Order: sequence, then C-alpha cells, then structure tokens
Amino acid sequence: MLTEKQKKEIASLSRKKSRERLNVFLIEGKRSVEAAIAAKAELLYLITSSEAASPDLRSAVESLGGTVDVLPERELARLSNVQTSQGMLAVARRQLVDAELLKNENTVLLLCGVQDPGNVGTLLRTAAWFGVGAVIAGPETADFYNTKVVRASMGGIWDVRLSEIDDVRSWLVEWKIGGQRIYAADLEGISLESWKPTFPSVMIIGSEAHGIPTEIARLADERIHIPGHGRSRITESLNAAVAGGLVVSSWMRAASPDGA
Repeated sequence: MLTEKQKKEIASLSRKKSRERLNVFLIEGKRSVEAAIAAKAELLYLITSSEAASPDLRSAVESLGGTVDVLPERELARLSNVQTSQGMLAVARRQLVDAELLKNENTVLLLCGVQDPGNVGTLLRTAAWFGVGAVIAGPETADFYNTKVVRASMGGIWDVRLSEIDDVRSWLVEWKIGGQRIYAADLEGISLESWKPTFPSVMIIGSEAHGIPTEIARLADERIHIPGHGRSRITESLNAAVAGGLVVSSWMRAASPDGA
C-alpha cells in the first residue's frame, strides 16, 4: 500500500522541480501505461481506481519492479494531473541521457524554446515515427516529462534518446567542430523541396512565438523554410509541430539508405 508520503510525492509530480528532485514522472491513462510497459520502462507504481488492471497488466508492472495499488476514485483524482481522472496512472523513472553521449548519433532534433507541451509531445511522436536518434530540449522548452507532453507523445517518449542542455550554443559549437552539420527550420533560407541534407546532422526547431535565437541561428549551416502555396497571406506561419513534422520527414527520408 502507498504511504501518505508516497501519495504526496506523486501528487507533487505536476511540478518540474519535484520530477527533477525525485527523478520520476507521472504517466496518465491505460494506453500510456501500456506503452511504458512495452518499452520495459522502470515503473515504480501502478495505481488504479478499481480492479481495472488486468492480471496480465499487474504481472507486467511487477516484473518491471513496480507495485500495484487500488485507490478510490476520489483519492486517485487527487494524485492525477488531469481534470477528469482516466482511472489509471503510473510513476516511472526518468531516462535522460548526457548530451555529450549524443555526439555519435546520426540525427539529433534540438528543440530551442518550444514551450507548448502539446507541440513538444507531438514532435517526440514525430521523431520516434521517422526514426530520429535523439531529441534534446534547450532552455525554455517544455519538460519532456510534463504529463501533457507524455500523453501527446503517444508512446514516442520511449522510442528516442532524450537529453536536456542549458548552453545550446556551446553544445552546437562542439558538434560543428566535429564536422557535423547544423540545420535550422526557419521562415527564410533554402526551400524544403531544394534541401539536400547530409549526415550526421542536427535539426533545430525554435520557439512558436520567437523562432530560433539569433546567436543560435547563426551557427546553422543552412536554414530551411517551408514555402506556402495558399492564396491567403493572412496566415503568419505553420504551427511548430506541423512545421517540424514536415522538416523531419524530409530529413529522415534523406537519411535512410534507400531514400524511402
């Protein structure tokens, strides 16, 4: 059974500081929990509001080192980060990689100030789908382990290596010294259709509102833009997740041996 201290710690996981201090995060909903189990994540607890967890699910959690607890719906809601509890949540260990260990990756997606959790989660899902090797969060980017990010990633959070860095510029300078290429999704530069990426390379996606900081954008070997073809000129730009999806698709298609 969960102790009162453990319940308080779980309830505190809505805050990034608590997630960092405890080195764990919250997973909401059966589908997200099942994705964590499939990825053999390090689960600490599975908590349900009823006997909803099947024997197989319970057994899988226990095989990963976790415990299974049943709580009344009202008590479970106090631990949840969503307004309407989905009846099941889990606590898992964070799995961040030192950014220095990513220098051997062929493809790294760098999120520079992407603040919307839904966009970050969607970009993780996109990166996982197209086979990006790693995703790095720079300052002001929504925490990978924010519950909304985890949910929007649709399991993608388990399929790519994740890291965080405070000094984006220094990391990119070191990457560039190693001979790797740096690309940036921007409103200017070479069109996506004309772009011929080389590898290993980093792709930078910037803030929804402010784009990529000037000192970071200057390090890019090429800036890539997605030309619009609509009649209207009222629409300012694409959503960060949509633009990222188009760029990542083209980038990873070029990275595959057969170009498929």
